[in-house]
Amino acid sequence: MKRIWFVLLICCLFDISSNLNPCICESVISQSPLKLIESYQQQLTVDSTRIDIRLKLAKVYLQVEGYTNAVAEYRQVISSVEHNPKQISNLTDGYYGLGLAYSGLEEFDKAIEVFQNAIKYIPDRAHIHAALGSAYTNLHKYDKALDAYKTANKLNPSDAMILHQLANIYGKRGKSQEAILHQEKAIAISPNMASAHYQLGLLYTQENRLEDAIISYEIAYEKDSELIQALYNLAQVHRRNGNNEAARKQMQLFEKRKAEVKPIQELRGAMQRTHEQSERARILANIGRLYLQSQNYERAVHEYDKALALNSQVVEAYNGIGMAFVMLERYSDAIAAQNKALTIKPDFAEAHAGLGLVYLMQKKDELALRHYRRAINLSLNKPKFKEEAHHKIGLILLNQEKYLDAIKSFQAVLALNPNHGEAYHNLGLSYAHQDKTEDALVALKTAVEISEKQQVPITDHSDSSPTKPPFLPETYYLMGELLTQQNDYNEAKTAYLASGLPKAYNALAQLTAKVASSYQRPKKRAEMLDSAAAYSETAIRLNPDVASYHNTYAIICFRKGDHKTAETSIRKAITLDPTNPNYQEGLKQIQKIMSQQ
Repeated sequence: MKRIWFVLLICCLFDISSNLNPCICESVISQSPLKLIESYQQQLTVDSTRIDIRLKLAKVYLQVEGYTNAVAEYRQVISSVEHNPKQISNLTDGYYGLGLAYSGLEEFDKAIEVFQNAIKYIPDRAHIHAALGSAYTNLHKYDKALDAYKTANKLNPSDAMILHQLANIYGKRGKSQEAILHQEKAIAISPNMASAHYQLGLLYTQENRLEDAIISYEIAYEKDSELIQALYNLAQVHRRNGNNEAARKQMQLFEKRKAEVKPIQELRGAMQRTHEQSERARILANIGRLYLQSQNYERAVHEYDKALALNSQVVEAYNGIGMAFVMLERYSDAIAAQNKALTIKPDFAEAHAGLGLVYLMQKKDELALRHYRRAINLSLNKPKFKEEAHHKIGLILLNQEKYLDAIKSFQAVLALNPNHGEAYHNLGLSYAHQDKTEDALVALKTAVEISEKQQVPITDHSDSSPTKPPFLPETYYLMGELLTQQNDYNEAKTAYLASGLPKAYNALAQLTAKVASSYQRPKKRAEMLDSAAAYSETAIRLNPDVASYHNTYAIICFRKGDHKTAETSIRKAITLDPTNPNYQEGLKQIQKIMSQQ
């Protein structure tokens, strides 16, 4: 029920802009809510009689779920214009907005009273009747809710949300056919309305229209990935339909998504239980953090924006929104957010680390190093935080080819966390650049051991492979390169195959061809060349747009005596890299041999 109310409230907020007083039609999308609040408050300080500005301010409070503040502003509007007939439009806006604010506070009896007052002044605005219907619904007064929604629908027959809510009431009253008809009408107008697809799935299931229910639930989840109940219901319908495998997969996905979505839902529940503004700001900041962790950066920004609008002193929100801005490549906004955090709390290590990340992404290495080092100095009791900062410093130094300093940074990471597989990988890479092959191999093999231990299947009986760290293929590839230098063909082969990268197969093809030349017996040499050709073909299949792979294949085919295939392959290399003189020379040699045959 609360989720349905939240959807309707958002709809009503947008309706304030499109259907009520023109003075509040200004879009707030291009500016942060906090900046708008500060701007409107400043204007009201200059002239407190500006009803248009107060309505805009109240609207922003609604949008950031600052319902207590919205109530205060709307009541001020009503008090200012209640006895002025010329201000009837503003009065209606005030009552409507006040009703939405009371609904947000779940004070539905008060909401009903002020919605009715709004209707007395202007009875022909559909969305006021719809908001009244929603308030009645939340009090389980379905007969009155139905009357209100019918009136709203009559006034605006083409509004998808009104049709959707009217359908919900029909469904609660057991009128399935009317409910289905109105949900289908809502979807025809607004195909992306996830809640309408979901409700239609419920209705189809009741009518035993299982295939239609499956389609509706699938669309509902596609349109709103947080509507995880659609996955659960989808599994149940598949089971009823006799498709146990499909049911199993949907339940697996449901359990996975539930683990991700449930913490957010719990925080939203906590929001419903408190009206205290600073506490609501803290909860919104935590919701933003969860979206940031799940890489939903736009949504994270939205939640952090609301938190800051309710309490502009939440440093964690500035830090979080700054990190989200980095991921969205909004670097100037990211820097401004982290600097604002430092203005509030100068010793906030996380903000310095955030600035380090911004400058790292912008390839401003010295600035990045300065802030990461400052973050480390400020984070004495935060080993996990220090570990990440040392790792970022190591990456910068590695990129700068300061290998000895990079080694020290990665060793600092490992002193804090001996199971940091990626730090061992980068330590091995740094040793390799220093020609310390044995040390490099020890570090790389440790990275592999740690990573293999940490791989966990997604679910029991899952068809999915265990998740692997993204750096691991490069680890194996580098091991293959170092083992090749040591002329250890078998171990190098094992490492290259474990890598699975196209360049690893290309390197293995070259190594195998080289080893083939060491065999005196023609049969063994031919077998090795066949293996080399197969590895080369795999590299090309995995990435056909790399000229050097085609050149490798051409050389192997030439040595096998397959000059026609060699010519075709070298011509492909030339097409991909026309200026390479080695490829041109290779083509001449192949053609020379072919002309002599």
